[in-house]
Amino acid sequence: MKEEESQVQTLARFTGHGLTLALSIGLFLAAGWWLDGRLGTTPLFTIAGAMLGAGAGFYSMIQHLVLFPRQAEEERKARSAKDDSTGGPDEPDEGGGR
Repeated sequence: MKEEESQVQTLARFTGHGLTLALSIGLFLAAGWWLDGRLGTTPLFTIAGAMLGAGAGFYSMIQHLVLFPRQAEEERKARSAKDDSTGGPDEPDEGGGR
């Protein structure tokens, strides 16, 4: 049985991915800006921080949207194949009764 997500759950999940991307860019950008202010290297670390944040945010998004669902599907298929070869989890108990 596959559980279906409601539209609100789907919206919340994708909103979370967008916020993760935006926050990672913003936090790394702010850290780069702060570091540039301390070292007087404007805009070197600000740009590097923004790029690093974008890379981290995209990496997180790819993991959650592509890699994790793929791994879950492979595990589900392996579990299904194992259940099919052993007779499945719904097979009645032959050891007696209740």
